[in-house]
Amino acid sequence: MCWFADSWKMAEIDWQKFAELLVAEFPQLRDDVHESSGLLHLQMMEFYLVTETAINARGWATVERCLRLADTFLHDGDAEIRNAIHVSYLESLPREGDDHDRIREVMTPDLRKAWDDILAYLSTLRDNA
Repeated sequence: MCWFADSWKMAEIDWQKFAELLVAEFPQLRDDVHESSGLLHLQMMEFYLVTETAINARGWATVERCLRLADTFLHDGDAEIRNAIHVSYLESLPREGDDHDRIREVMTPDLRKAWDDILAYLSTLRDNA
């Protein structure tokens, strides 16, 4: 293997790149993202709120856009971004019902597994409380 092989990989998404990508996909978040600059979990919650609004409005095309972006963050994000996807995004999604089922259907397998993992973790916390 060549010493420069890793240079061909796309750089991991850090909190700054996360904010740029989020605003590029959802320009209406520009002010909120700017106000919470450097506060990743608040920015992630703004992202979640776009998803929640779309779910409530039955805007499934927007929900799918959100889930594709979440999958990108899960795959390409640094450790901080991946953590925030789990604890400030996935754990906030509906945990049961028709919306839960529909969301599961359109998730990528990796995003679905991450969601299952965080829900299983939350279940163990609840069971041990």
